[in-house]
Amino acid sequence: MTTKVALKRILSKVGRLRQPSIKRKIALIYHSLGESQWAVSERMFRAQMEWLRASVKLVSLCELLEEDLDDALQVAITFDDGYASLHDSAASVLYDVKTTATVFLTTGCIDEISRNFTNASKGHYPQERFLSWRDVDELVAAGWMVGSHGMDHIDLTEATPEVARNQLGASKRLIEQRLSRLCEYFAYTWGHHNINLEDLVRNAGYRYAFSGHHAPILPGSNHLAVPRINVSNEYTMADFQSIIRGDWDYLGWIQKMKPWSRM
Repeated sequence: MTTKVALKRILSKVGRLRQPSIKRKIALIYHSLGESQWAVSERMFRAQMEWLRASVKLVSLCELLEEDLDDALQVAITFDDGYASLHDSAASVLYDVKTTATVFLTTGCIDEISRNFTNASKGHYPQERFLSWRDVDELVAAGWMVGSHGMDHIDLTEATPEVARNQLGASKRLIEQRLSRLCEYFAYTWGHHNINLEDLVRNAGYRYAFSGHHAPILPGSNHLAVPRINVSNEYTMADFQSIIRGDWDYLGWIQKMKPWSRM
C-alpha cells in the first residue's frame, strides 16, 4: 500500500460524514485485468462486480447518460485503451453479473487478427497486449459499446489542432467503418482536456467525451467532460465500497485545485 492510498483512506472518514445525494450516477474506469504491474486482479474485479450486482443498479454507459432511472445508485463500467484481458477475462465476469461495459479503443494499436504488444513509453500499461478487431467483434456481439481513445494514445492537450483533429477524426472513422455503427463517445487520454480540445471533440462529431475526474455524473455535467472514477489495483474491497458510496468524492475537489492530476 502506498502512502497516497493510506492518506485517501484517512480523508475518506471525513467524506463519510456527508449526506449522500438522493440519486448517484457513477462511471468507473478500468484498464486491464490480470497480474501485470497496474492491472486489477480478476479475482478482485469479480468481487467488485458481484458486490455491485447485489448492491446497486448496473447499467450501460448509454443508460447512465440518457435515461432517468429510478434506482438511487447507478454504476456503469468502462475500460480505456483496449487490452486483451477485456476479451479473455472481463467479458466473462460481466456476463456472469448480467451486464456489459464500454471500451475506449486506442485504434492505432488494434490489428485485424494479431494482438499487438503494448509500449510503456507511450503510456500503455506495461506487459500487456491489445485486443484484435476480431476480439472487438466478439465484445460487440456480447453487447459491449465501443468508443474512441484516439489513434496513438497521445496527450491531445499538448498536440497541435491539426494533429488533434486527425487523431479524433481518424479513430472515429475507423471504428465506424470497421463496426458499421456510429462512434459518439470519446475518452481523453489520461483524462486531460481543455476548452479548445472540447471544441475539437464536438466538431469531430462526438456527443460525449469522458475525463478522469473523480466525481459522480450530475444533471448539469458537461457532456464533453463527463466525470469517471478510476479504480486502482491498490484498492481493497472496503476502499471500493467507500468510493461507490461517495466517501472519496473529496478527491474531485483536490483534482480541481490541481488539474489533470492522476488520483
